[in-house]
Amino acid sequence: MWSAVIACGLGAIVLVAVCFRWSRRKVNAAMAKMNGPPTMPLIGHLHLIRFTNQVNIFNFMNHIGSTYPSPVGLRLGHINVVVVHHPEHLQTIMTSPHCISRPFFHDFLRVSRGLFSSPAHMWRGQRKVLSHSFGPGILSSFVPIFNEKSATLTRLMGVHVGKGEHDFHREMAKVALDTIYSTAFGTNFDMQVVPEGDKYLDYQEMFAHLVVKRMFSTWCYIERMYRFTKDFKREQEALAYAKTLTDRVLKARKADDILSRKIEISTPAEDMDGRKPMMFLDKVLELARDNKLQLAKDDIAQHMNTIVFAGNDTTANTMSNVLLMLAMHPDVQERVYQEVMEACPGTDQSVSMEDITKLTYTEMVCKETMRLFPVGPIIARVAEKDIKLSDEHEIPEGCILICGIYVAHRDPKIWGPKASEFNPDHFLPENVSKLHPYAYLPFSGGVRNCIAVKYAWISMKITIVHILRKYRLTTSLTMDKITLGFFGSLKIANGCCISLENR
Repeated sequence: MWSAVIACGLGAIVLVAVCFRWSRRKVNAAMAKMNGPPTMPLIGHLHLIRFTNQVNIFNFMNHIGSTYPSPVGLRLGHINVVVVHHPEHLQTIMTSPHCISRPFFHDFLRVSRGLFSSPAHMWRGQRKVLSHSFGPGILSSFVPIFNEKSATLTRLMGVHVGKGEHDFHREMAKVALDTIYSTAFGTNFDMQVVPEGDKYLDYQEMFAHLVVKRMFSTWCYIERMYRFTKDFKREQEALAYAKTLTDRVLKARKADDILSRKIEISTPAEDMDGRKPMMFLDKVLELARDNKLQLAKDDIAQHMNTIVFAGNDTTANTMSNVLLMLAMHPDVQERVYQEVMEACPGTDQSVSMEDITKLTYTEMVCKETMRLFPVGPIIARVAEKDIKLSDEHEIPEGCILICGIYVAHRDPKIWGPKASEFNPDHFLPENVSKLHPYAYLPFSGGVRNCIAVKYAWISMKITIVHILRKYRLTTSLTMDKITLGFFGSLKIANGCCISLENR
């Protein structure tokens, strides 16, 4: 009797497996044509995905992209992942209207209705409207704030003059945080000098670590299981602290009165396009108040957290890397310094929009830094329909797409045999004209690129001017000693340690 039951059970399992495989025959055929490491029965490449530390995770990601030609097919159990890093493949994915939504693991960030992670049907309308909060008119009004916060930064950096090497990443993160609160939210909380600045960044770093750990711990994908872990409790602690700050901002801006229409949002003068631009938080409050574009009151905090985390973390990493590259290459630093002094020579002089346009070599240095160290080394999307990648390859509907930005940025076929060396001349006009438009993607690309590209450029250039007018940068670190890690964004794991001297 028992043998018959066992036989029936095994037969049922085999039948289910056969039916499952038959239903996925098209997907399996498409994946089989792609490059990639050998698979194992049932689990595919799942055995390769495990969290050890941020450096090993980055090395694994880089190994997959640099070892196998694009596209690379990975099977993680029943989940199909396609990694692309050829510029033409990147362009196909990033410009496709069917590759806008983010994959499920973006939900781990707990901002699934914010601009960074929201599904395509929500994102399209919200992005179009909220992009006006980073338009030319309002960006010009932010210039005095960028100057004020940069002046505070350089004053605080002065305590490290002549005291050996120091990693200024935390200082860069606090000035970015301070600036975002003033420009996007209209609240001057002085995050560079008050304890809340450091406390927020401590929680942010912990939260990012937990998200990456969960991404590479596949058993934690199931929310009900994850809620029983210590990591979930730590995550909720971080989110609770972030909520205290968003609540403080909303109280300061009288958000409840705006949402209940007791008071109106103050609107600035029209910009050059005839619109009346609002800062980011005001526009979000207006959409929530008027119940437009599926934006509800409960979504406000998610949009705020998205802007703070994305803007502060990316800017801090990029600025830290730029300072390190300047310290590591004194000839480049001197050339940038001379350009800065020609454009805006006064030590305490504010930097204007006109001054910024003169910093062409400075911009080349920043671009080269972001080529070698893109803060977003990968970008993830979902194929909502079958995507024809080339005559040979088609990406099946439902696949997770990983765009390998870091691999493309260091590809010798694109950048030459010295692709891993620092050389701002890569961005001379005559060299840029030869590049494929999707060979360089520091701010992502296509329809879902970064909303605040111009904001980032203005703030970075102003900060660089203020720092270089006061300090000369040196470091003992060399390019061959740099270790990279994936901390949710790409970071130099052994720190951006530099020494300061007064000029």
